[in-house]
Order: sequence, then C-alpha cells, then structure tokens
Amino acid sequence: MKTAQRTCPSGRPRMAGFTLLELLVTVIVAGILLAVAVPSFLSTIRSQQTADIVNKFAQDVAWARGEAIAGHAVTLQIASDGSWQTTVDGIADGNHSMTLAQLQADAPGVSCSLGGGSCSTPLMTFDGTGILNNAPVGIVQYTADRMSSAFQVFASGAVVVNPSYAS
Repeated sequence: MKTAQRTCPSGRPRMAGFTLLELLVTVIVAGILLAVAVPSFLSTIRSQQTADIVNKFAQDVAWARGEAIAGHAVTLQIASDGSWQTTVDGIADGNHSMTLAQLQADAPGVSCSLGGGSCSTPLMTFDGTGILNNAPVGIVQYTADRMSSAFQVFASGAVVVNPSYAS
C-alpha cells in the first residue's frame, strides 16, 4: 500500500524539520530558564562554600581537643580575616589550619565577624581534659554574597554549627 505524500500549497513536497520561528522561540525559552536558574545555582554554591569553612573549623577544633587530651600542648587562634592557625607542641599544623589564601580559594569573597565585630580572639588553648580556655565570646559568622554560616565555640571544646538553629 502506497501512502500519499503531503505537499505544500505550491505543490512541492513538504520538508520535515523546524521553522526558524520555532527554533527562535525554543532558544528564547531556554534563555529565560537559564536566567532564572543560574543565580539560584550560584547562591547555592556560595552557601555551601561558607558552610564548608565552618565545618572545617569544627573538625579542626575537635581534632585539636583530641590532641590536647592525648597530652599535647595545642593552641588555636582565629585571625581577624577569618583564617585560623593551629599549633601542636609549638609547631604549626598546616593540615588543621586555614590560611587566608586557602580561605579565599575555598570561598572567594568570604568575610568573618564575631558578634558584629572582629573574629580575632585571644589564643585558645586546651587543657589535658579538653577544656578550652579563651573561647570566642559570641557567634563567629562567615558571610559571602549575603550567604552566611556560623558557629559558636564553648569552653567544653564543643562547636555548635549554625547555633541560631540549635535547640
């Protein structure tokens, strides 16, 4: 059985495909969707970057506390730029510190504040039972492009991430 071939009014056979108008409408719709989705995606990335910094700090405090309980002299200090330095028995430990260069590479444009002021705090030291001396008073908050993540350090050495949500 032979099928009838469709023809245009001019008598030529009809070609399969998209018209220029259909293609333009598709490209415009895709552009609008991207314009809406990209800022949200970038916001999610910024939020995750600041949360990663806070989580790294919490991990470093837990590690430092464990080292102090194991009998090592451990100190930790947050600088006003948000970076921190951990020393064990007087030797800087790069694996459990965050330099300003690392901070800016991991979370570009991030800033740090402590209760509206500076992050700088006296040298925090842990005693042999893991109790922290000179803990920052207040909540330390990292912010990048209106996205923020915070933590609070207690004398027990516990770090509460995003304390405003803690119960």
